[in-house]
Amino acid sequence: MPTVTVKMPKELHARLEAEARRGGTTKSALLREAFANRTTTAPTGSLYERARHLIGSVDGPGDLSARSKTMEGYGSSRRP
Repeated sequence: MPTVTVKMPKELHARLEAEARRGGTTKSALLREAFANRTTTAPTGSLYERARHLIGSVDGPGDLSARSKTMEGYGSSRRP
């Protein structure tokens, strides 16, 4: 297996050592697992594809910006 050298702040290294001890594993194994989890859980597809199930899931008025009466006073200061 190839060797990789990683530089990290002392605080992060201390957390890594503590977590490895707590889990009864090596720092290398812990880093491999963390990297594998991060790379396999990355979102795939476009933002539209990932959020498509949310479209139409909220009830309420449509495009408020086209309704001047509804938006009257929005964003104005309430101070006299």
